[in-house]
Amino acid sequence: MDISILYRGIGIGFLAACPIGAVAILCVQKTIQRGFWQGFLMGVGSALGDFFYAVVTGFSLSFISDFLVTHRTPIGILGGILMIYLGFTIVKKNPVEQWKENKARNRLGSSKRRILGDFATSFGLTISNPLTIIVFGGLFTASGAISNETPPVETMFLLFGVIIGAIAWWALLAFVVNIFRNKIGPRHIMWINRITGTCVMIFGVSVIIIVLFYHEML
Repeated sequence: MDISILYRGIGIGFLAACPIGAVAILCVQKTIQRGFWQGFLMGVGSALGDFFYAVVTGFSLSFISDFLVTHRTPIGILGGILMIYLGFTIVKKNPVEQWKENKARNRLGSSKRRILGDFATSFGLTISNPLTIIVFGGLFTASGAISNETPPVETMFLLFGVIIGAIAWWALLAFVVNIFRNKIGPRHIMWINRITGTCVMIFGVSVIIIVLFYHEML
């Protein structure tokens, strides 16, 4: 077996995860407000969503992909509505008090429910975008890492690399943002919150427009 397929999978996972979208913006926000682990785990939820689509594409699970593509409009609309609602709630929140609490004490033990909620949100946002199937189809084809003749074992190694690459991107993003976290004050936090919420709402509207008016893209 060619071990390089694992490295190609890592590259594919990294490239699939790194485009800036709603989850990336939320990851930055969570890292600034609550620290590295909160932002990183937000990204891990998205990485698992990417992994789901990579498995569907890699093993050609047509019954799943056909369902997702056939119902892309309601799935996309639901995901867009979720983004708009999430963005609106972010804009309306006052993050300064929470930021001060997080600076004053370690909240890891009391934030498990919040972490799980953020994790589920990022996973749901990623799953609700059927375009991800096309992204992985293009990356797999361009890399030449997989074909109809690829043995299942090699496909599994490729997919293992995909999840490693995706998680590596979110770890890198959260790490870089966390470096500058202590230099950000309450006024910056407020503006970051507003910009984050606005961008997430814009992404939500964009998803709805795409699934309603640009079917040829799917």
